[in-house]
Amino acid sequence: MYTNFILIFYFGISIYDVRASSLDDLKMVYENVIKECVGDYPITAADLELIKARQIPNDDIKCVFACAYKKTGMMTEEGMLSVEGIKDMSQKYLSDNPEQLRKSKEFAEACSSVNDQQVSDGTKGCERAALIFKCSTEKITNAVTEEELKIEFTKLVMKCTKDHPVDMSELMQLQQLIAPKKTESKCLLACAYKLNGVMTSQGLYNLEHAYKIAEMSKNGDEKRLENGKKVADICVKVNDVEVSDGEKGCERAALIFKCTLENAPKFGFKV
Repeated sequence: MYTNFILIFYFGISIYDVRASSLDDLKMVYENVIKECVGDYPITAADLELIKARQIPNDDIKCVFACAYKKTGMMTEEGMLSVEGIKDMSQKYLSDNPEQLRKSKEFAEACSSVNDQQVSDGTKGCERAALIFKCSTEKITNAVTEEELKIEFTKLVMKCTKDHPVDMSELMQLQQLIAPKKTESKCLLACAYKLNGVMTSQGLYNLEHAYKIAEMSKNGDEKRLENGKKVADICVKVNDVEVSDGEKGCERAALIFKCTLENAPKFGFKV
């Protein structure tokens, strides 16, 4: 349980896919810190599950975060977020990974405003630790590349072939970005889209999720984020098209696929 908590507390969510060697170093450094902190403020498996769901269940858990933040230099003894402390720690462990180093520094800058908020526990820092956690869940996302998104989607498609078997030729056509015509292939897409959140359980294009994907894949480029949302705004119109299979979503999945192929390249995205 401690290992999972180490990953969660660091940035409130995760360590952004840090390479194994760096992750092992961090585990070694922070394991004793976490054990000491949860000794003062016991944490249960149920608490951990809530934290993984980006919720702080009670005041004790706030203080666990404050304890860990202070002992690792992310928070000062006065209970304030330490931008320099985070940067120093990141430089020490992430210097061989410029992209991850950049993200950790972005976290420090993005959440420094928590120091301007009023809290009632002063230097104890529990309330401000909760604010840091909340900020990290709201402002920081795990950046992904287009290639990574494709790989993950391909995995979902292959998973869906168990319930929606199609000919290899149909899979090859999807891989070649040819919009499906057969119902089986459309339903395969619907299954994958529902698994990754592109499509809701009602068989509709999920605009909110599309915006989140745009945020995740912007990689520091605000124009890229804007363009990603533009593609989503165009493709959400498939929800207005009448389909015959309702919540099943097979027909609409094909429309989403076609819309993405036609419009993503117009805004600079590879498909």
